[in-house]
Amino acid sequence: MMSKPLIAITCSFRNTGEGPWSANQSVGQPYVLALELAGATPLFVPCLDDRDEMSRLLEMADGLLVTGGPDFEPRDYGQQPHAKFGSVSPERDLLDRWVLEFSQATPDLPVLGICRGIQSINVVAGGTLVQDIPSEVTDALKHSQGAPGWYGTHDIEVTKGSRLREIFGSARVSVNSFHHQAVLDVAPGWRIVARADDDVVEAIERVDGGFGLGCQFHPELMVEREPMILALFQAFVSACG
Repeated sequence: MMSKPLIAITCSFRNTGEGPWSANQSVGQPYVLALELAGATPLFVPCLDDRDEMSRLLEMADGLLVTGGPDFEPRDYGQQPHAKFGSVSPERDLLDRWVLEFSQATPDLPVLGICRGIQSINVVAGGTLVQDIPSEVTDALKHSQGAPGWYGTHDIEVTKGSRLREIFGSARVSVNSFHHQAVLDVAPGWRIVARADDDVVEAIERVDGGFGLGCQFHPELMVEREPMILALFQAFVSACG
């Protein structure tokens, strides 16, 4: 029996400051379920103080999934915080930087970034972000939906000839939306492969190297109902096999 690909998945760090268990690290169950449905085993990578230990975990993995979370520190891409900038997690920023620098040094390692994950990919690779879509994008669509997570609330246009277009098999795809930030200037080595109708960036791909894809939407919430979306995780896991 062949072993399943082992996918490193980033944890989020939270500290409420209330009680002895106020600090915790976690991964949302939908990410775990999506990887399992696609035929992979998740390997949790927590926010660590030791970069070498983090690297040791990644060396065990066949792929890397960078999850959603709070806003990335804007000074890391040359901006001061916008008035509508949200919360920041220094612990998570450091983890994302370390794992993505590891992936840059090992470009054959397949990488998938979701929501904050696409933003982290872009920032660490040298790009910038829109800090608040409603106040910075003219005629912006609603990118923070008031609908169930599995429900697609707006469409994206997927670039012809892109890996994402090949996976979806369609130029127009309905996606969910839970974000107020997005890619602005795409980083060197990456290209924009999907936008919403208000021109907000919805996906980027790595130009060279192995599988590298960032999605602004949350496909992990849609996999049980949308075979087209599950195909995204299946393509990622296949690249890790």
